[in-house]
Amino acid sequence: LIGCWLAAPASASITLGQLATSIPDSDCSGDIPIDELQPTVSSGNSYIVPSRGLITSWSNRSATDPGQVLAFKVFRNEGGNTYRVVGHDGPRALVSSALNTFPTSIAVQAGDVIGLHHGDTAAQTACNFGATDTYFERNGDLLDGQFGDFHDYGPGNCCFYRLNVTAVFEPANSFTVGQIGRNKKKGTATLGLDLPNAGDLTVSGKGLKAVIAGASAAQAVQPGSASVTIKAKGKQLRKLKSTGKVKVKPTITYTPTGGHPSTQPWKLTLKKA
Repeated sequence: LIGCWLAAPASASITLGQLATSIPDSDCSGDIPIDELQPTVSSGNSYIVPSRGLITSWSNRSATDPGQVLAFKVFRNEGGNTYRVVGHDGPRALVSSALNTFPTSIAVQAGDVIGLHHGDTAAQTACNFGATDTYFERNGDLLDGQFGDFHDYGPGNCCFYRLNVTAVFEPANSFTVGQIGRNKKKGTATLGLDLPNAGDLTVSGKGLKAVIAGASAAQAVQPGSASVTIKAKGKQLRKLKSTGKVKVKPTITYTPTGGHPSTQPWKLTLKKA
């Protein structure tokens, strides 16, 4: 048997990035296209994606000027200060003096960095706010798949800033079950799982005992391969010994770190020679 479990979209989420706490000044160029990203911060929420998953929305706290326009971008480091665009949303027209939030759907992986693009209209935007850090930028408008070299904005411009952007990130919680291996001498079955992120794995079910990677049935797991061995117990074990086979129904629950659990029941026949 081969199975693929695709969970519904996770309701749990992680906020990436930071916003200005009050209505910021409009001080980002309106008529020069610029891409920006925030690779590090000294405090507060990181702008870096922690694991595989999906960006489902992004936000900016706009300034008072009319006609503000921003685009959201996700960048992937290609070495040094070179970054490639892996996805974007917009440009979007902003409501002045407000928290603007836009839905999107961008697949991301660990290490990707959220950022902004501005300069598509003459109106200046509030792309940043004063802080103790600095962001990286480059002139131009990289398309998805294109890459370029970025430079540190702060030291050469007298001041230190953070990008005025947040994004909602949902860790991937779908996982697959591969071919099932059976040990007829012991009467057990082992399921190979492929997990997208680190998290927790639990197995439950009547008349069975589960061992995850040689440990208990509730185990912290890393992304990649994991194995679950199912054994019969109690009445099911006695039936297995007397008839040579028995049906069990393990339920496997996988919860990515910071995400929502994905639960799937599984029907399995144990066989013993």
